[in-house]
Amino acid sequence: MQTTEAALDRLRWRRHWIVPARRFVPPLIALGACALLLLVAQNLSQSFDYHSVKHALRSLGTGVILQALAATIISYLALIGRDAVGLRSIGACVPRSTLVVGATAGSALGNAVGFGALTGAAVRCRVYGTAGVGTATVAQLTLITALTFGLGLVLLGGVGALLAGATISDLVAIPRPVVTGLGAAAVAVPVALIAAGGAKAIPLKLWRFVCQWPGRRAVLVQVVLVAIDVLAAGVSLWVLMPDAPIGFVGFLSIYSVAMLLGVIGHTPGGLGVFEAAVIFALGSAVPPGAAVAALLAYRAIYFILPLLVSAGLLAFVEARGLAIRLTPRLAERPTRRMTQLAPVYLAVITFAIGVMLVVSGATPAFQTRLAILQAGLPLWAVEGSQLLASVVGVLLLFVAHGLLRRLDAAWWMAVMLAVAGLGLSLAKGLAFFEAGLLACLIVLLIATHRRFDRPASLLHQRLTVGWLTSIAIVIVVAFWILFFAFRDVPWSHDLCWQFAFDERAPRALRATGAAALFAAGIAFWQLLRPAAGRVAPPSPTDLALAARIVRAQERSDAVLAMMGDKSFLFSASRRAFLMYVKRGRCWVALHDPVGPAGERRELIAGFVAMAHRHGGRAAFYQVRAESLPLYLDAGLKLMKLGEEARLSLADFELSGAARAGLRYALKRGGRDGLVAEIVPPALMADALPALRAISDGWLQGRRMREKGFSVAALTPDNLGAQPAMLLRQNGRPVAFATFMTTEARTEATVGVMRRCPDASAYSMEFLFTRLALHLKETGYSSLSLGMAPLAGLEPGPLASHWHRVAHLLWRHGGRIYNFRGLRAFKSKFDPVWEPRYLAASGTFGPLLSLSVVAGASLP
Repeated sequence: MQTTEAALDRLRWRRHWIVPARRFVPPLIALGACALLLLVAQNLSQSFDYHSVKHALRSLGTGVILQALAATIISYLALIGRDAVGLRSIGACVPRSTLVVGATAGSALGNAVGFGALTGAAVRCRVYGTAGVGTATVAQLTLITALTFGLGLVLLGGVGALLAGATISDLVAIPRPVVTGLGAAAVAVPVALIAAGGAKAIPLKLWRFVCQWPGRRAVLVQVVLVAIDVLAAGVSLWVLMPDAPIGFVGFLSIYSVAMLLGVIGHTPGGLGVFEAAVIFALGSAVPPGAAVAALLAYRAIYFILPLLVSAGLLAFVEARGLAIRLTPRLAERPTRRMTQLAPVYLAVITFAIGVMLVVSGATPAFQTRLAILQAGLPLWAVEGSQLLASVVGVLLLFVAHGLLRRLDAAWWMAVMLAVAGLGLSLAKGLAFFEAGLLACLIVLLIATHRRFDRPASLLHQRLTVGWLTSIAIVIVVAFWILFFAFRDVPWSHDLCWQFAFDERAPRALRATGAAALFAAGIAFWQLLRPAAGRVAPPSPTDLALAARIVRAQERSDAVLAMMGDKSFLFSASRRAFLMYVKRGRCWVALHDPVGPAGERRELIAGFVAMAHRHGGRAAFYQVRAESLPLYLDAGLKLMKLGEEARLSLADFELSGAARAGLRYALKRGGRDGLVAEIVPPALMADALPALRAISDGWLQGRRMREKGFSVAALTPDNLGAQPAMLLRQNGRPVAFATFMTTEARTEATVGVMRRCPDASAYSMEFLFTRLALHLKETGYSSLSLGMAPLAGLEPGPLASHWHRVAHLLWRHGGRIYNFRGLRAFKSKFDPVWEPRYLAASGTFGPLLSLSVVAGASLP
């Protein structure tokens, strides 16, 4: 017994302390690595200054940049060749265009964000999966290319050490025999491993993973392609370096070792580790300022540019502009799997551009460009532009997280921020390079708009600790760059309040400080706000209990609870419930509580408390007038939504002048061949294909999806217990309407109603008239035709702003929704109009709740 209790104590300790603490281990390691790299950078920066780096960057000629671009292209062609050889060695085959997209996109993203093998594998799974290549095959390809890359990198480093041992020995202050010995060992190990391989593929087991290690020839080809890849990548940096006494062979050895250290460090693209290793190894052979400038240019050409090209390629495929030209397969449905990678690339690019704007705000603008701006812009415009541009950069860092999750709100925010950033980049100092990148981002976002299709609020998405740590690192690095760029400025307490066109240091300090304060404010808001709360879908037990409560009461619209798209909150006695949905921080309940009237107050108060406990807003949609005191007592605001049309079936007759239109609709429908029939729940499964055909045509004609929440949907689960009236025209099904009822058999509510486009113009009037007469004959007392939105909102002298806006939409919003036409159609039946309201908390709660209801649809 004691052993069991001790084991339970250890399990509790692990669950409450060890498991949560693991979340903070990677961020702490990242912060430690950042601090170490900044210390190294601080020591290295003592021998050069910001102006020397800027001068070296501006001195790079067009010819040098073109050579680096050509070497980069050769390197990526070798990467494509490595994927082709690897796929062939394991018996897989993909179209050439798919191979180019997968290898280029996977390598570019892996280089940019780090963990290249895992990141690239995820991309290749999605791209090569369009050609039928499975996850296990991609995993084998990843393992083969990673191992052969390591072999090739070690081999190249060893060859360089043997051929340029004297130069390397002088640079790194290691005895030449040691360098030669290390080089010989680095050559001997890969050669021995390649020679030990068989002529054919053999099974290779690493831990629990087993793959087919390719034959000697395929491995040798892979190593040769790795050599071409590394040689070309080394050339792209070599040509950017100024003339130095070290030859290319010795430089290649240094480059290989630095790249290996960057891979081991697992920073994004080896950032920081690679640069520190190169600068340390080159020592005094190359001026540090020129070396830093070359490394910055190399990052832009070899890392950022391929990432932009990959994102652009996916965007073009998304736009279908090149789909047919590349291969017919790309024009087919599998292309969707490939273009779903676009949000990942856009998130990385957006984050990188956010970093660029924050860092740019910490560096001085060109004096000549400021002089041009001084002639046309006031000082406050330049000052405000630099500060706001840094804030826009911080916002892009946060928005990138939403883009990664494919949120539509994040897409809109990214577009608006990119447009604003473009203008601010020009106004703060004519930063044409920044403006060009922002313009590229705007184009890519517009081209991939369809991929951001998740209707969720950006503000309600909780950021991870890792993401917040990344933003903190960006701010810390920006401050380091600020003090590095203005090292010669005498810092004082009043520096921040100096304003002039030539006072670039105070302007940069204000911009970086504003970025830091803004980032800290958002981060603290994210960390300190209440948990959003998770809402589980209704369980079968909850659905069964809700069904019993619904059947035992009279309100027929409560049958919407059986759709399965809403969660339930039950009263303490389990005799009443609320049905609701949660979107972001909005908790929206549909209708009044269902069940005994005495338990409504408890449910309303409990729902409001639950929403507020999670930092959310509570709302009740389409509540009735007799329940308004309960919502006012709960502290909610009321807003009229419209009026519901209810027919009193006891008084429903076709005689009289008021019903002349309905009598004509019945006669005209009879001449057009219309016949109505009741489909009971027992026969609904047989009639469902006909109903589905009518519904699909109706939805396609209006370019709509199946709605949910407050509107009945055509789903088998929803229709299983509901009857319907089916309308045939000359024997062909052309329209239908379901109606919801309870065991009380006192009232009914129209559910799903659809018609074919070519049905008789009088089909819906015919259908509803026949339905009302049938329900009257069956003994029902009322029929609800549904709500007419915005009906009955008159703008009186003391009317709220919502009433005034709603009245304008009612009168002039016909292009958005046929408000008046819907009211006019239902008025033909001479119903009683009952008001329906929205009760919500918060200043913007009513409008946000309406946006949730408007966007509600079935998945």
